[in-house]
Amino acid sequence: MNLRNGAGAKHLTLPALMVSIPFSFPHEASMAPFLNEIAADLNLSTGVAGQLGTATYLGGITAALALAPMIGQMAIRRVLVTALFIVAGTSIVSGVVDNFAALLLIRLIAGSAAGIVLAATLAAIARAWTDPKTRVVRTGLVIGAMSSGPGIFAPGLRVLGEFMDWQAGLLVYGTVTAIVALFVAFGLPSLPGSPSGISYKNRLAEAGRAVGMPVVRTVLGMRLISQVMFGVVFSFLAAFFVDLHPGREGWIAPMFFVGPFGFMQAAFVGGPLLARFGVMRTTSLAIMLTGATVFVFVWFAPSPYFSAFLFFLYGLLMGVAQTGMTALIYQHSGDRLGAAVFVNSAMGPGGSMLGAVLGGIAILAAPGYDGYKGFVTVVAVGMMAISMWLAIRTRRGGERVPVS
Repeated sequence: MNLRNGAGAKHLTLPALMVSIPFSFPHEASMAPFLNEIAADLNLSTGVAGQLGTATYLGGITAALALAPMIGQMAIRRVLVTALFIVAGTSIVSGVVDNFAALLLIRLIAGSAAGIVLAATLAAIARAWTDPKTRVVRTGLVIGAMSSGPGIFAPGLRVLGEFMDWQAGLLVYGTVTAIVALFVAFGLPSLPGSPSGISYKNRLAEAGRAVGMPVVRTVLGMRLISQVMFGVVFSFLAAFFVDLHPGREGWIAPMFFVGPFGFMQAAFVGGPLLARFGVMRTTSLAIMLTGATVFVFVWFAPSPYFSAFLFFLYGLLMGVAQTGMTALIYQHSGDRLGAAVFVNSAMGPGGSMLGAVLGGIAILAAPGYDGYKGFVTVVAVGMMAISMWLAIRTRRGGERVPVS
């Protein structure tokens, strides 16, 4: 049976997208859990070693700016499979290179491919399911599967690295990515694009106009600041947790599991939850509570159990928020859907890059992690403020989502 074009391919669309999107997080899944070991092996401070994440995020936003506006004209399967194989190749090469400058370049390439994975997957959701009821539920499932990257690979590779080393973890990650790329090549329909004579410049201009749309611009602002928080928290989680709880290195793997696990659970049930209580209202509340939760996480650490609970709660709230923000983009962008998805895709690595850069600077600028805590506090307050502003400004603007 030809899985590419036959009926069998259609029922593999959802699993193919769900196994693809976790690889849009190659840094959080494969390198961030080993920040302490990488810093020690390369004789770097954690603030400097964390910039491997910055290089990855920079690659993601570069790819989004360069390619995402044109994805509407491309066949999704071809773009997605190519990007996955690049993530696989760069991960394997990262596992055999011990030069920091070379690793920065390799991670830049890996991030570029990961950015394409994210943009292509989000574009595929809109292309594969045009019915709003079906699409918002599928969105929750795919967004939930995204957390498998840091939630399954990160703790799994961390455990493997304790028996071997961090380079071995990268080799395993690259191999698994290649296997997933093969599955997608045979399991995902082509999902062809629509040929267009619109120039790249005009598409960027269209993206600019999408940013100016009333609800979309506020949602994108909320997406940016929440992604800054994600970048600063995940990039330095391994090092910061050991500072919070000295001698508890064994908790690093569970910490990388509990947050994404909460995210996954919330995203999977997010569609019906958002439909019942209102997309705009629920998303705003989730973002507000996320900021408060992270504030408590960085300042109050009576035990690793309490820290793990807070990190699980952070993931739970972000799972609801990410599903809601994606649904609002689909719902309010109208005939500029492609442009809005492009900007949304760029916000992910862009915000994470900003968080990693500023987090690293904060660590280097102040003794211990006082600067880091201060920066996280500023971002947390910003999250609470922008979510409150969104709720006040839009009121019931996003409450009607047709989900059964």
